Amino acid sequence: MRGLLVASALVAAAGCAPAGPTTRGAAGARTDTGPALCHASGRPSSRLELAVLGSGGPRGFGRAASSYVVFIDGTARILVDVGPGAFVRLGEMGVDFRALDTLLLTHLHIDHTGDVPGFVKSRDLTFDEPLSLRIFGPRGGGEYPSTTTFVDRLFGARGAFAYLPTFRNELRLGVTDLPTQPDAPAHEVLREGDLRISSIAVDHDDVPALAFRIEHAGHAVVVSGDLASRNDNLARLAGGADLLVYDTAVLDPPGSPKRLYDLHTSPRRIGEVAAAAHVKSLLLSHLPPAVDRARDEVLKSVRSTFQGPARFAEDCLRIDVTAP
Repeated sequence: MRGLLVASALVAAAGCAPAGPTTRGAAGARTDTGPALCHASGRPSSRLELAVLGSGGPRGFGRAASSYVVFIDGTARILVDVGPGAFVRLGEMGVDFRALDTLLLTHLHIDHTGDVPGFVKSRDLTFDEPLSLRIFGPRGGGEYPSTTTFVDRLFGARGAFAYLPTFRNELRLGVTDLPTQPDAPAHEVLREGDLRISSIAVDHDDVPALAFRIEHAGHAVVVSGDLASRNDNLARLAGGADLLVYDTAVLDPPGSPKRLYDLHTSPRRIGEVAAAAHVKSLLLSHLPPAVDRARDEVLKSVRSTFQGPARFAEDCLRIDVTAP
């Protein structure tokens, strides 16, 4: 690799409580006896809801890798990243694919894109008509292709899965490459009625990378992607958001390998950015084993600079972004 606090009753009511007993406790410590497993639930009633499909990173240790579903007025509409394991979680959760027509990719590392083919194939099998999917992701740079090239290498005429566009239904993929230069302003990705999606470039060493803001019904959720947070871009994008999902892959220096601080944000800095953006709550995600083992220490550091609610993500967690 190179680069919210929600009451437990609300989570259980949403039908996605972790398997086995879990007590959040004062520091949000994970006390369940095994990995969380999703359970299918009814259609959500919230106007804006986030479901965590994958809360882990590139290592396999019981969490799916980075992936989130955003529900708009009770309907699954937006997928943010599709890391390995997300395909399984989508099935466990019983997500209806019919309106899940927008895919946002923060960057093209495997732990954020590994299940793209499985998702597209599964959605194809949901339909008996031409399938449209909008994909937004970073422009290319260095050894990383643009999102357009990435998708073409998967599903294009010479792609790894060139059979898919004509296997069952006509596959209509609309791909847009988004600005990744560090000084680029926030970019409006999509606007449909009350739904607005924006992006901004973030610093993930030499990896072209983005954060996304999704707004609907007067509320906003922001997903950071992976970033070192050496600039203020994320704070600008996240201003006043109800929920900020933050890459939490390292301990405060020197607790993690030095190289990783070019790629990820320390807990203390996470709190600083959240405070500067005046977000209402934090969800700490993209968790490796070292962070998982040091939850109390990590939360203490975050809360030294951010006084709002903060908690750790778990696979299957569902959050009503509109809840007070």
